[in-house]
Amino acid sequence: MSKEMAAPKRTVGQRIVEEIYTCCAFWIAASALPALAVSYLVVRVSRHLWLRLLSSRYPDFEFIKTDTVRTLLDTHRNQGIINVLLAVKGNPNVDEIKGKLIEHVIDKRDRNGQFMFPRLRHLLVSCWGNYAWDVNVRFRFENHFIVANAVYRGRPVTESNIQEYISDIVSKYFSPDQPPWQYIIIPCAATEPKYYILVRVHHLLLSGAKSINIGDLLLVEQLKQTDRMAQEYTQQSPLTKLFPTPSAIPQLWEKLHENMSNTWNEFVSEYDPVESPRALKSMPGAFHVAGLLLISSVSALRELNKKSNGRNRATDGPLTATTLLAAVRRECKRRSLTIIKVFLSPLVTADPRKWPKRTFKTITTSTVLMLKLPFRVRDEILALNELKNTGHVKQPNTLTWRYGELAQLCVRATNEAWNGLLEIYRAPAKLWTDTIRTDDGKRHLLQAVSLCGRKVISWSRPVSRTAIERVARALGVSSTDVVLFAATDALRAFFEQAHGDPPDIVLTTARAASEDFLFTFAEGQGKMYKKSQTGGMVCLTLPIGASPRRIAAVVEQACNRQQALAGAWAAQARCGALTRAVPSPLARLALNILSRRYAVSYAEINAPLNAKQRATLWGQTVDHVIYWRPPQANISMSLTVIQYGETVRLAVMADARLSPSHSAPTTRWPVAVEQLINKVDTEISRIATTLQPDIPTAVETREADDTYEAETSRDVTSSSGLRPPVLTAVSPPPLRRRMTHH
Repeated sequence: MSKEMAAPKRTVGQRIVEEIYTCCAFWIAASALPALAVSYLVVRVSRHLWLRLLSSRYPDFEFIKTDTVRTLLDTHRNQGIINVLLAVKGNPNVDEIKGKLIEHVIDKRDRNGQFMFPRLRHLLVSCWGNYAWDVNVRFRFENHFIVANAVYRGRPVTESNIQEYISDIVSKYFSPDQPPWQYIIIPCAATEPKYYILVRVHHLLLSGAKSINIGDLLLVEQLKQTDRMAQEYTQQSPLTKLFPTPSAIPQLWEKLHENMSNTWNEFVSEYDPVESPRALKSMPGAFHVAGLLLISSVSALRELNKKSNGRNRATDGPLTATTLLAAVRRECKRRSLTIIKVFLSPLVTADPRKWPKRTFKTITTSTVLMLKLPFRVRDEILALNELKNTGHVKQPNTLTWRYGELAQLCVRATNEAWNGLLEIYRAPAKLWTDTIRTDDGKRHLLQAVSLCGRKVISWSRPVSRTAIERVARALGVSSTDVVLFAATDALRAFFEQAHGDPPDIVLTTARAASEDFLFTFAEGQGKMYKKSQTGGMVCLTLPIGASPRRIAAVVEQACNRQQALAGAWAAQARCGALTRAVPSPLARLALNILSRRYAVSYAEINAPLNAKQRATLWGQTVDHVIYWRPPQANISMSLTVIQYGETVRLAVMADARLSPSHSAPTTRWPVAVEQLINKVDTEISRIATTLQPDIPTAVETREADDTYEAETSRDVTSSSGLRPPVLTAVSPPPLRRRMTHH
């Protein structure tokens, strides 16, 4: 699709201008690296000294040492509070839920007997512009485990008013004298027994040392490691493929590691008397002694590393050079290597009685090698020819057979490295063009609204995930493109209901994560696994009312061009690269300016196609899950698409100033998706019936998209239908596929 939608061929002059622009942008970015390195050192040192000063002034506080993007953007009015809603089938057993929460979260301890999540008991305070944990605060579990009233504004809580009820809860701030988290059980009157669990947690509880994962508070049963590895995320979402995954470089590294391990094992079996008793039948020479010293040092380091993994630093003390030397001496003693043998080893090596034998052996070996050289060259040429033609070598006595695969890996890894360098060279120009220089069109309501900081939420009714996947295959796009198409129509409905002029485009930040981001426990490698699932971010210029294929072209172009932005954002999420290198006032200013342009954020939580509904730790089935990312800085609306089981939903969190129009996107989004599904299914059925009556309706074809665009372009005046723009040259002509008669 990208080739079909490619831009017109550029002239030589345009290419020259673009290369000059790329070169200038690269050298400007390169010249800024020394300043960035100095800034990194200054920021680290100054922050360390400042926190030392504050810690001495306020010894009861534990100051947070690492800033995150949300920490920089946090204000008293606009806090970063994560909200997750579970809809659980059945009647709530409050005592059982409370017991599971206490057992698995509140009172859970690590292997040292300490609380695993002590921050849940601590008060979050702000001191001189820095966040800190006040550990000397009385913790009362009853203030955080809340059973909500089943009556809202004089009416029972039902499916008709549950969104208003939860939105009212979310709009309230945490109490300033309590730890910033809540676990709220909300009974609901419905035809089938059901209740809701709302988890609210400050983002600082989810990052840093002794942090907790969202999944720990959700208390959803974990997948076994084998089940997790067996599940394949077959989603073709482009937002999950922001980085080109190298293949040759990891293979080359594994191959080198394997060869080095084999060489080391052969070396140890030859010279180590522990492995081979015949190694010290005679006095060792200088080279043998050097090998024994190397083996002893490596063995000592391995032993110390094993002990340090279970070392308690508070009682056992740190590792020192004295400890290392003592370990090396023990290993040397195991190998009967004494000081006398070390001093005598040069004399053993230089013994004149060995010279005649060595000379004769050298002459004999050289003569045999010279005689065999023509045959070896012939075998190498034949082996190279076989490697070129078939990719395999049959002669095991050649260097090509031994190192041919390694040489091929080196070539492929070099190509990958070269392509990576080219991307780094072009990255500054692409980054500046796709973010700062992007034309945001006319200023719209979401960019101009004055934010109050309080949040309101809503979510859509479920849409069949199977139907979305079917339509995506029929139109030749991804499911992400389909839901984004519906999201643009939902945004247009918001502007219409808010009495604002719908803009031509909306600048949006977009990212994706797997469902393990929500459900994984922090215990074990859960934190590292969650970090590994954290991807990057791209900036999208979404045209309002465009067709799914137009949306797909925009998303694909952004994902291909903004790999540098995605990598930088992933580095920030995983190790705080931005906040460690840039002074916080400057970073805060830049983020506020950019968030004024990109006033809408989009995220999606992906799940495997064969994913089933999960169960809680107390055995009840989770009907659906809603997740809201809090918009901060000048972002006024956050859209999150959640895949769970066989359904897809849209969740919206917006500033309270946008109420009640904030519910318009969640009302319009499922209607837009279902209208697209109906039109595409109808057109596919018509085409299948025309061509051959027994062709299944799930035939993948591009005619449906073009017919859909042609029909909807004639219905622009209809306020209830989908209204993409008139066909332009951006969309490619239909491609007719030959259909085989069964």
